[in-house]
This record gives sequence, structure tokens and C-alpha cells, in this order.
Amino acid sequence: MTQPNGFFFRKTVGNTTVPTWRTKVLVWGMPIVFILAGIVLLASSFMWMNSAQEATGTVVRVTQYDDSFSGDTLYLPVFSYIWSDGTLAESSLAAPSPALKYEIGDMHTILFNSERKEEIRISDTLSQYLIGLIILAIGAMFSLVSLFLWFGAKTIARKRDLKKD
Repeated sequence: MTQPNGFFFRKTVGNTTVPTWRTKVLVWGMPIVFILAGIVLLASSFMWMNSAQEATGTVVRVTQYDDSFSGDTLYLPVFSYIWSDGTLAESSLAAPSPALKYEIGDMHTILFNSERKEEIRISDTLSQYLIGLIILAIGAMFSLVSLFLWFGAKTIARKRDLKKD
């Protein structure tokens, strides 16, 4: 007597129990999403770094923010630098940080996009790729968990086949 196909397992033509597409999505969906997001972030950072130009930026003002979650003071410096067409431009970084406690007049090497004056980054290669690498590592860890879950699902399918005999 054959059982009807279930939500997580189905019978094949040879009456073998296998995981359904729903099980595959449930087990492998999250690692794939994280790995793809990490690759996209790394590729985006790589393309930005390859098209960026280096300049020496001078801190002209620093805005302080109080982080209500951590209680830290966050700093967002505004840099003045010579843009690619020779004009003086002012831009700030994308996000404030407690590590950006710079004094007015400090000079730092910055990277800027020659197409947009608003976007600058600190010239630090590791920080440009760090978020993408972290997301990719999380995806790799989820892949290991998914591998164990997949073997568990296959074991359950085999036990269902042995149980019917």
C-alpha cells in the first residue's frame, strides 16, 4: 500500500521516498541567499575600489551622534578634498562610527568615486570587503548546518522506506 505524497517527502516512480522541493528550499534557501548576498557585496566593493581615485582629505567638521542602543558616541567626519576635475569638494563617509573620532584639520587618505561627489570611503582595503566576507562566512556556516539537515532528511526518507517493508 502506497502512502500519498506529503508536504516534505514524496514517492518516486520506483516507490522510493525522497525529499520534496519544499524540503530543499527549507534546507538550502538561507545558505544560498547569504552566499549570493556575500558575493554581490564583494563584487560591488571590488568594482567600487577599482574605479575609485585616491586623494588626501582634510577633516573640516565632525558631527557627533549618540547611539541609543549601545550608549556610544558615534562620529561622522566631513572631508574636504580635490575632486577629479580640480574643484574642492566636501563629503562625509556613509556611516558614523566610534572609531572615527578625528580632529578638525586631520589629513587622511580617502577614496572617492569620480562620478559622484557624495560618496567617499577611507582608504582601508580590509574594511571595504569586510561586510561581504562576513556575510559569505555566515552563508558558509549555514551551509554546514544545511548539510547536516539534508543528511537528516535523507535518513528520514530511508527509514520511511524500510518501515513499509
